[in-house]
Amino acid sequence: MSPILSGMHDGPKATLVEVARAAGVSRSTASNVFAHPERVRADVRKAVEDAAQSLGYLGPDPKGRLLRDGKFNTIGIIPPGQWGVADSLRNPVFHQFLMGVAEICDEAGASVVLIPDKAGSGGIGAALVDGLIFGRISQIAETEPARLRRLPFVVVDVDAGPGIASVRVDARQGAYCAARHLIDLGHRRFAILSFRRDHGPPRFYPPGTPRGVEAAGMETDQEKYRGYADALAEAGIDIENLAMLQADPWEPGAAKLLLDGAPGATAVLSMSVMQAIAILEEARRRGIAVPHDLSVVGFNDIPEAAKCNPPLTTVNGMGREKGHVAARMILEGHAPRNEVIAPQLILRGSTAAPASLSPAISD
Repeated sequence: MSPILSGMHDGPKATLVEVARAAGVSRSTASNVFAHPERVRADVRKAVEDAAQSLGYLGPDPKGRLLRDGKFNTIGIIPPGQWGVADSLRNPVFHQFLMGVAEICDEAGASVVLIPDKAGSGGIGAALVDGLIFGRISQIAETEPARLRRLPFVVVDVDAGPGIASVRVDARQGAYCAARHLIDLGHRRFAILSFRRDHGPPRFYPPGTPRGVEAAGMETDQEKYRGYADALAEAGIDIENLAMLQADPWEPGAAKLLLDGAPGATAVLSMSVMQAIAILEEARRRGIAVPHDLSVVGFNDIPEAAKCNPPLTTVNGMGREKGHVAARMILEGHAPRNEVIAPQLILRGSTAAPASLSPAISD
């Protein structure tokens, strides 16, 4: 037996050239065994594989392939707002979106990485990716690092305009349907729970407090605010005459603050499904019957929403579908386009006519 084939290398890592020499083939043939095995005859392929095993050769160095091809076969995702990776992973709505991206990447044999890009981190500039998905942005300038690297990118939940790939749900229509549903049930006394996408204390806006749409949060939240306002205006209700609380979705006291600040409300419109679930829990703690005494509608749908007591009426923000579209945009490499997905109102047990309109129950 050749001394090369007599055992594993104890010295430096074996090279592809050594494997080719041991198998009696050219370097290009040995390379094809690892990169394009279908191009090599079965007997030759086996000879190369046997040589590689004997030498302890584990395959081509991926760094070398990256240098040659300039491809990483990876999509990077920038978490929304000022959230880091940990906050994003504990957000079940973002998890739905991430699952959507991962499903398409699995089909394509690609990888997914989350990239923290807080100020000064340089995350985008150092990321080994072929394209980027921005979870949400507050201004187009945030995409500049991707432009400088000439990476394809997609913006989520923002109407980025022509020339910039984007995907979003029609949040204004979804919020309109949520408010319209409650109005049609007979509700006229509302409270609004909006989404703060950075860390900080809750902000309470009492009824009659002037406020711009920026009080709702980022662009997609502002669209929800506009949708609520559209439906309420049709019913002769000025949205500024309603109590509104803007809070971090993990703010433990948000539900308490809102119900304390709007004691007469018969319905709550929440821009977050997690916060809507918190309202249900706080109402139960106070002995407020949902939906008899208080109706609640959330935004976005997660498995937990259907398991609540009562199950939560909510708007399906199509997070998984947005992930599918965003990933395909990167992987297909077509010209940038803007895609808008229609939301769905999911009716469950947390909404009903207000008690004042409910029919009397006789013995």
